[in-house]
Amino acid sequence: MSKLKMGNKCCKCTSDKDEAYQKKGGEPNPDDYEKLYFKAEFTAMDKENRGKLTTSEFVKLMMFLGYGERWKVDELLKAVNPEGDGYITIDEFYSAMKRPGVTEGTSRLRDIFFKFDDNKDGRATKEQILQGFADMGIEVDDEIKEKINKLDTNNDGKVAYQDFVQSQLLTKGVLK
Repeated sequence: MSKLKMGNKCCKCTSDKDEAYQKKGGEPNPDDYEKLYFKAEFTAMDKENRGKLTTSEFVKLMMFLGYGERWKVDELLKAVNPEGDGYITIDEFYSAMKRPGVTEGTSRLRDIFFKFDDNKDGRATKEQILQGFADMGIEVDDEIKEKINKLDTNNDGKVAYQDFVQSQLLTKGVLK
């Protein structure tokens, strides 16, 4: 069994659950919750809440998400930010994620969390996450339980995808 390492710092998720529920009857539109997840990834990296990422932050995020080698990320950067102004906006990030192969190439964390997020609002209960980890063969010990508890930043019993991503960025040293 493997242990999951997680950082202990995180910020409050700014994603609005209502964004994912555009269709009548409360059923989420897959494009909407995908965009909700993209926004959470962008916001997790934008630790200073500037509403934009530096090109360096964008490169680090895309490499962390598993898009590929540096040259591949650099090509993507040039395609979505041809003016080369040094920043990537949320709209440019959405544009990058919609390019062929990018969503699929960056979906590792998204796919994991998606299994826990039963109503596709970008949040999952702590119990769903712990059970999901156990189902994946990850040893769920007291240390893991404590780390999951710390990710519940507003103490409502749920963990936001943004906080989940940010904890992984911190653990891997992508964010300081």
